Amino acid sequence: MSDTGYVLQKVEWFQFRSADGKAFFVMVSSLPNGFFTAVPCDLTMVRADHSLMALAATPDEALAQLQGTLGGKSRDELFPAA
Repeated sequence: MSDTGYVLQKVEWFQFRSADGKAFFVMVSSLPNGFFTAVPCDLTMVRADHSLMALAATPDEALAQLQGTLGGKSRDELFPAA
């Protein structure tokens, strides 16, 4: 293995909607030279049921609430096979 350390990049995701209303995501990441890239991405994903959604005033509060909502459920319980 190399002794070279990893380059840290911050990645944020944004949801855009095209004129026809279809959603797609944009990944914004930092580069070691101080610039940023913004790349449109078409991701394959499965959303959990809306009954599991957390709604709060801040991202931290929403994540804390979601921890309680998920309450030890297995992945298969969150994303049942269709």
